[in-house]
Amino acid sequence: MINVRIDSLMLQKTLRNTIAYSNGFLEGVEIERINFNRILGGITAEALGEYIDQKARMNPGTLHHVYEWERVGDKSARLFKFSVNAGKTFISFDGGFLSSKSTPPGSNSIFYDKANVMENKISVIVSPKNSSVLRFEDEGEVIFTTKSIYIANPGGDAVAGSFGSVVDEFFQQYFTASIFEKILKDLSTPSEFAIFFPQGARSNGRSIGVAAGRRYFRVKGAEM
Repeated sequence: MINVRIDSLMLQKTLRNTIAYSNGFLEGVEIERINFNRILGGITAEALGEYIDQKARMNPGTLHHVYEWERVGDKSARLFKFSVNAGKTFISFDGGFLSSKSTPPGSNSIFYDKANVMENKISVIVSPKNSSVLRFEDEGEVIFTTKSIYIANPGGDAVAGSFGSVVDEFFQQYFTASIFEKILKDLSTPSEFAIFFPQGARSNGRSIGVAAGRRYFRVKGAEM
């Protein structure tokens, strides 16, 4: 006959620690949720900016308006910015255009609102400022006129709406396949729960569970 002795006190303690560990794990997830969303939002905004820079370098004729003159695709010359707001249950992005600070080639006047004007196909009227004569180039020909010039579509058809299209493309295609899918894959296997379970079952289950839950719900590779 085999005799088995069970330490009921130790068993009860282990069960209590296990329950406390599981509850602590869920608590840790909730504590870390807002940090997770903030960091994910920041990573996404940075990736979006780099995505636009790359697209601009590949297609300067369509995205030159959202950079300073002759600096298309240069991160330090962007005429756009994104701000991120995050809570436990949401991440929101707001975008806006910045004023240009450089002068166009062959001009001594700054086109301050060029990003917004060209993106949204806003018509403009150009008039002489420091002279009675307006000088401009049209298809390589230099033209002088004393009259104001009406420009219906300053950036051209290839430019109007192009920035918005690239942003939509990022979220609908690149973000889902390249960023979000990897994060979901990592979260689908909560290895941190199993790794710290033995330690949580032995002692102080709740605090160890909280720490494990926070580790699980962090964006891997990002500083917290």
